[in-house]
Amino acid sequence: MFSWYDEVQKIKAWIDTNIEGNISLAQLSSYMGYSPYYLSKKFHELEGIPLKEYILISRIQHAAARLHETNDRIIDIALSHGYSSQEAFSRAFMKVYGITPWSYRKLQKPSPSAEKCRLLHSVGRTKPRGGMDMKIYVKQMYDWNYYAFIAEDVDEKYWDYFRENLWWQIGNSFIRSYDNVRDFEYCAENFTKYGETAIKQQLKLVAAPWENALDRFITEINKLDVDWYVHGSAAMALWGIDVRPKDVNIIIPNYSDFDKVRDHFCKFAIRPIERCENWVMSGYGEIFMEAVIGIAFHNKELEPYDMSRLGKITYKGTEVYLSNMEMLRQDNIDFNRPERVKAIEEKMGIKSSDTPMDIKNPPILRFIGR
Repeated sequence: MFSWYDEVQKIKAWIDTNIEGNISLAQLSSYMGYSPYYLSKKFHELEGIPLKEYILISRIQHAAARLHETNDRIIDIALSHGYSSQEAFSRAFMKVYGITPWSYRKLQKPSPSAEKCRLLHSVGRTKPRGGMDMKIYVKQMYDWNYYAFIAEDVDEKYWDYFRENLWWQIGNSFIRSYDNVRDFEYCAENFTKYGETAIKQQLKLVAAPWENALDRFITEINKLDVDWYVHGSAAMALWGIDVRPKDVNIIIPNYSDFDKVRDHFCKFAIRPIERCENWVMSGYGEIFMEAVIGIAFHNKELEPYDMSRLGKITYKGTEVYLSNMEMLRQDNIDFNRPERVKAIEEKMGIKSSDTPMDIKNPPILRFIGR
């Protein structure tokens, strides 16, 4: 009995046999006896991945096996798999594995023949104002407990955003990869759903409903009975300063609360909540609740933290702690934001500072202040 599932297995077998050749859809269509359009459509329906994407991944996985099992030069492996240069091969390899071929060769990983690679979702294309289309999507390698966020065709004016958030740049594309992360499936799923919106908000292409995000966060954090406070532009807005927050920055002052907070909020994460004990902060991650919420944990050497140092307001019937004005002022001096410094000083009722906008000491909240 005819079955398209059997036909798909024939397609895969043909691709495996001819993987080191210059595979084309026309050749495959001729072999299978279907039009390129119909063949691609049926393959996508049954496998959940475009045929061209499957061919790319198969070619790279075959090349990865050569990297793992032989000492062949990378350029020779690239040319034998149809790439015109080592650079072109490296770009394609990065899209699949999130690391360079050279880095892959240095890793102690399971046999590449056991790996499964899947494009989780193409989140879509967004056109930044005045820029080219930017494609944002997630890739996941299940057997590696590994996944990556990828943004392609990013206009140069937005490069700083990705660099500052530790994305790896390849030409005009960026990749942010994670390996062996606990509960990584939540991040992959949430970034698939909300990644495009989150990046648009971060680039200020669309407004971030930060108050809605804060409302939802308060509902959740109140279930945990832990101390927390608001920092950054959201704190400024709550003090009545005219700013347009693109996210909400929350600080958990007691590092001992890390596990409790992480275990509760991991299901909302778009960037894993991880310990980073060698950084200025002891933990950091991002969740999404209509807007991005960064959650950071004070360095454990600072415990116990004195909450009386902070400001406090009543927000929609709830007492909320905030960074005090001087903390916000100093943070914006450190980040070289003279307009914000001036707005804070006006709110404080002091004469505008003549402090030069340069960084003499690294700010304590370098990784989260926005």
